[in-house]
Amino acid sequence: MAFSVVLEDEGHTVCRLLLFTDVTNAAEVRKLILSGQVEASLVKPQMVVEPFQLVVAANRAVRAQAANKMTTRSLYSEVIFNLSTKKNVGNALKTFGLGEADTETLAVVLGSEGEVDARVEKITGQVKGKTTALSELSGLTQEAQVRELYKVTEEELVTGSLLEAVVSRMACRDFLSL
Repeated sequence: MAFSVVLEDEGHTVCRLLLFTDVTNAAEVRKLILSGQVEASLVKPQMVVEPFQLVVAANRAVRAQAANKMTTRSLYSEVIFNLSTKKNVGNALKTFGLGEADTETLAVVLGSEGEVDARVEKITGQVKGKTTALSELSGLTQEAQVRELYKVTEEELVTGSLLEAVVSRMACRDFLSL
């Protein structure tokens, strides 16, 4: 049910994605996040087009950490920040991070193979919800909301995909102000 990929950093960090549905304790999990007890980025699946979008954000976060150039205080908040087109960390966390009333979330877990396995086990114990196949993500994505947030036009979608438009905006955040 989990999606796993090895990132392009020197440590060959493993990035594992888990989709949770029917989550009943989002407010409780948010408190755990704020107290530093959650070792994962918990993202609103409504704002994710495809898993590749999260892999790009995670890869960028791991590279920023290695270069000591993170904008946020933790690797996991850096992943969420990297999904945004804006440079405002609070806005990124509010837009992409787990909300108190959310009933679905996507967990991004990073580390070595052994670390990831332990962290996945921990997060599945913290989130009270059903682990769902990542293939169900497309049914949760709010395409109109994503297009509005990333300012994707109809003309762009004629020549490329929504994923391509979103990832290019994420990658260009430091150079563009939308």
